Amino acid sequence: MILLISVVHLLATFSTFDSHIADTRSISKLGEFKINTFKLLYALQNDPEKTPLLLAEIENTIRPAKLLKSSWFNTHSLNENSALLLARWQSIEEAFAQNDVAGAHVKLLYFIKSINRVIDQYQTLADQKMTLVHLAEFIAFMLLACTGLFLYFYSKNYISEPINQLAKNVESIKKHQYDVNFPHYKNEFGILAQGMRDMYAEIQQLISQMKTQVHQKTQELENANQTIAFLLSISQQLGSVKLTSPVLYDALNALVKQANLKRVCIELNNGTFIQSKSGCSGINCRNSRFPIVINGKPYGFLNYYSENESPEQRALIESFSVLIARALCQQENVQQTQKILIMEERNIIARELHDSIAQSLSFLKIQCTVLHQQVHQKEQQKALQSIHHIDEAISDAYAQLRSLLSTFRLTATHSNFKEAVQMLISTLQKQTSAQITLKEFSTHFYSAANQQIHLLQIVREAIINAIKHADCQHIDVSCLLTPDNNIWISIIDDGKGITNTSAIENHYGISIMEQRSDEIGATFSILPLASGTEVKLIFPYKKQHTYKE
Repeated sequence: MILLISVVHLLATFSTFDSHIADTRSISKLGEFKINTFKLLYALQNDPEKTPLLLAEIENTIRPAKLLKSSWFNTHSLNENSALLLARWQSIEEAFAQNDVAGAHVKLLYFIKSINRVIDQYQTLADQKMTLVHLAEFIAFMLLACTGLFLYFYSKNYISEPINQLAKNVESIKKHQYDVNFPHYKNEFGILAQGMRDMYAEIQQLISQMKTQVHQKTQELENANQTIAFLLSISQQLGSVKLTSPVLYDALNALVKQANLKRVCIELNNGTFIQSKSGCSGINCRNSRFPIVINGKPYGFLNYYSENESPEQRALIESFSVLIARALCQQENVQQTQKILIMEERNIIARELHDSIAQSLSFLKIQCTVLHQQVHQKEQQKALQSIHHIDEAISDAYAQLRSLLSTFRLTATHSNFKEAVQMLISTLQKQTSAQITLKEFSTHFYSAANQQIHLLQIVREAIINAIKHADCQHIDVSCLLTPDNNIWISIIDDGKGITNTSAIENHYGISIMEQRSDEIGATFSILPLASGTEVKLIFPYKKQHTYKE
């Protein structure tokens, strides 16, 4: 726009000035023509001889026809005056040709007036052209000023403001403020703003996704930290105290809370069943179960019920079951170690008894035999009877000592009560022709070390009494765990039975069995049967060994 205005302005200015210069030249020539006309008029009056020379000079120097080339701004009046001026000059030439001095003088005077009118018209024309130039300058200035103002406001509204807005948006984005406004323009800045708007929207979306992922990862790490803290707490809890039912009960309740389970329980292979506070009964309990296994050895199952089981829940339950298995294995190892220590202590006691009391009893038995031979030779019947009683008492004491030594020498591999009873039956079977049979035996029954000694002694004494006094053919031993958590031990023979109840009350071995029963809180009874006798022992099974209920 500015270039177009400048070109038009230059063309108009140059054209006007060229026309003005042409008009100035025409005025100058007309002035010179006027002067020569005055000279011609003077010569006509005072020096007629110079008239032809002046006419030739005027004719050669200024031709009136050239005055018509003044400019594009000539008016019709100027053209008429110029034509009239040319016609009068021709009439003047004719008057001089006819030697009409008076007529030539008059025509020269009118010719001079005509020249003055033409000069005035050219002067007016020049003034009008200068006015036109000034007007063109003013119009060009106004156009340039308007163009400048337009460019100023356009640049401010469509260039400066968008750039400033984009700069502010960039600064806001540097400060992580993505809620910015981009201007809408139908130009290059609008295209740039749209591109930046799309780019920032994509960046904001990516940042939002990253924040979401960071939040998820943070939540996962927090959950993992809580899980680790929970497992550490459970591990410390199970490893620092004796593994009992209250301990497992608290651990199950903690698992229910941590894993958001509905119900959970532990079912061990020894028959122990422990459930959480929320319970674990019915079919739903067995919807999911996890084995409690460590080093390939199974201990039972962890049964649980969850509405929406997640991989994190299953991993937590798996880790919890491993901790339970490790605690059970550790407790079992501790008990095994304790039993080994008890066995070693028993071996020491047995060795001491064998080295002291057993040797003394053997010596007394030999001396009784010698004394019996000596007294028999002198036929002293009363002394023989007393010696016989002493010999029987020593034999009984020696048999009991051997039985006690055999009990003390049980190895750790036979520390399980069932295995110990089987070993006891195998030992006593060699002393009788009666068939000793282990009939029913609970596979989940375990006994403590001190409890096992009393039970074995009671079973031993009952079998020995049946061998000595019942005259039986079969002896059956049973040990059952009843549904109401009672241990029921029975020794039944098919012998002649008990006819004298006073003999039972005065029997020393039976008194010892009753004392042992009282020490373990059991009910001891001897019942006569239609064929034989039953020795029954009933006591509550509190599962004090390894797992408490």
